[in-house]
Amino acid sequence: MSNLCEICPRNCRTDRAETTAFCLMPERAVVAHIQAHFWEEPPISGTKGSGTVFFSGCNMRCVYCQNHGISSTLCGKTTSDEMLAKLFLELMASGVHNINLVTPTHFSGRIATAIRIARKSGLSIPVIWNSNAYEKVETLKMLEGLVDIYLPDFRYFNDDAALRYSRAHSYSSFAKSAILEMFRQVSHLEIRDGVAVRGLLVRILVLPGDLNDCGEILKWIAQSIGVQCHISLMGQYYPAHLASEYPELNRQISQNEYEKIMDFALSLGFEDGYFQEVGSSSDWTPNFCKA
Repeated sequence: MSNLCEICPRNCRTDRAETTAFCLMPERAVVAHIQAHFWEEPPISGTKGSGTVFFSGCNMRCVYCQNHGISSTLCGKTTSDEMLAKLFLELMASGVHNINLVTPTHFSGRIATAIRIARKSGLSIPVIWNSNAYEKVETLKMLEGLVDIYLPDFRYFNDDAALRYSRAHSYSSFAKSAILEMFRQVSHLEIRDGVAVRGLLVRILVLPGDLNDCGEILKWIAQSIGVQCHISLMGQYYPAHLASEYPELNRQISQNEYEKIMDFALSLGFEDGYFQEVGSSSDWTPNFCKA
């Protein structure tokens, strides 16, 4: 078996046991932050919180990244598969509704192994794959039966925007294929007693000026998956990280911009949607790697 990394669409073929590549991460998982998170969508956070595990590194480079403190730096603790499984079990013991794996793609193999170990030791709550949707179908198939809820952020329909703002080539085609595979595995979101237990919930972050063509994303979801698909229209954008270097991104979105896209979603027939108040979410961003 080759040790050259082909986990994500970049196919960098780097031996991450020896060095790092675009994601800036070694082969073993690097955990930056763990917490019970109460600010996800209602069926994800529930009343007891979502057990979020934030991983360092990323296979995209969003110039407006709100988690840039971990996405583009080696921040956190390198863990073994056994240690990661133990963290999952400790989170479950704390009473959270689920294990929420944030930006996990570049550690897919290690995480899959850790989930198997944790399940053998009693992990019984849903596992959430919380990703940027820039993924390969082949990698996602490796997760079948291990992930209960897929929570992808379909970031761009416009590939030019994806390349300019996130250095992600052919983003749209990869995201579409990935989300269809996720849906094949888990189907529509299933909620019991107000808490999600299985299925797909697609997030869409509204950018200033609708630079990512949210309307086209919504139309594709309606046509390819159906308006029964649960969506989350996020209005939390604020100009973080390097956004000030891009005038078109150097502002929050307006209420009118958000409502226009929300109204379009409703006009398409989406009923199972989660909507946010427009405004800064900087207070929701954890203090990663706090000493």
